[in-house]
Amino acid sequence: MFQQGDDFRRARKVAFADTDASGRVHFTAILRYVEETEHEFFAQRGEAVIGDDFGWPRVHVDCDYRAPLRFGDEIEVHLVVQVVGRTSVKYTFAVHKGAQLCAEGSMVIVRVEA
Repeated sequence: MFQQGDDFRRARKVAFADTDASGRVHFTAILRYVEETEHEFFAQRGEAVIGDDFGWPRVHVDCDYRAPLRFGDEIEVHLVVQVVGRTSVKYTFAVHKGAQLCAEGSMVIVRVEA
């Protein structure tokens, strides 16, 4: 299903609803952007994120915020599979606005049966 080195990119714009009172993206929005990208990555590979008898919960997330994002910014989220275990996948992510790195981190997901 996944192999080390597999990667996927997704572009989008920052929505107004994702910003806080300072006009910057709320920190949780970055993780939603990563999750949306992850779901498209699954779909591109013909895989389901959730089913009647399985799911892929997150068991570890870390994120470093490097530069602010604002409403209307065009960004790209890049995922790279780093480690594939028997039931788990660890990938890294980076969020760029043009050439500027705005956030980076990693996530571990585990396939669990119902």
